[in-house]
Amino acid sequence: MNRRKLGFTLIELLVVIAIIAILAAILFPVFAQAKSAAKKTQCLSNAKQMITASLIYSGDADDAAPLMQTTGTYSAAPPNEDQAIGILLQPYMKNMQMLASPADGTGDQGRAYNGVPVSPDSVPAQYKQAQYNLNIAFKSNYAYNTDYFSPMLGGGPTGFQPKGMNMGSVNRPAETIFMINSVWDRSSSGAPKDGGNWAMDAPCRYYSDGTDSFPASPSWWFGGWNPSSPNAWNVFGGAWPWHNGKLANIVWADGHATAKQMSQVTAGCDVRDGWGGYIFDRERYLWDFN
Repeated sequence: MNRRKLGFTLIELLVVIAIIAILAAILFPVFAQAKSAAKKTQCLSNAKQMITASLIYSGDADDAAPLMQTTGTYSAAPPNEDQAIGILLQPYMKNMQMLASPADGTGDQGRAYNGVPVSPDSVPAQYKQAQYNLNIAFKSNYAYNTDYFSPMLGGGPTGFQPKGMNMGSVNRPAETIFMINSVWDRSSSGAPKDGGNWAMDAPCRYYSDGTDSFPASPSWWFGGWNPSSPNAWNVFGGAWPWHNGKLANIVWADGHATAKQMSQVTAGCDVRDGWGGYIFDRERYLWDFN
């Protein structure tokens, strides 16, 4: 009786390897897309939590929007301890991790120490945890539309005198951007780094007739968008499309959250460096209260 020797021939082994390679080529992009979609969904959930907390805060503050920042000291130590919006919302969120988008791989250490004006080492020991949280709040991946909701009026101990605008004065809350995904900095090649940014600038400022759309003349801002420098951190005024390099998650003043391309959030606005362009269609513009 003939007995066949057990085992694979070289041809059979090569065929198996080829099949595995083909399956991997098909499945790996699917897995990557699924992972990216999961991050986008979690980021959208975080954004939704942010606007929900903001609306509850506003309800407790006589309908005033949260302050973007309080004293401008960037320090958690008295007598002028600072607070950023992410800290002000913590009583309603109770989760510092929600300030970070899962699409941004920057860890807590990078968010807390890179580029923040006040070094935690200079803060008294009893305030180090508060400073750590404050620095992470400054690098939140959900930037506040501060030009309209919490403008800086000047004055105060450090030149900061923020005001929380009345949420009821937003004429089209379902079409007014409250927060959007953001970036802190970018490398010379344009790669995002060091987390997000707690505040950003709107793409345009002046209406086509020359009048100012801002509710008050600010004493602090980033200086608008910078489209002529595509690798600049403020090419989008501090906003950033973390999801596949195309989409940014946005929360709107009425409480809902969606994802949009950066080109979509500039509707009705001729974007140019330093607010050099104009708002030519007030009905389509998504940032002001009109």
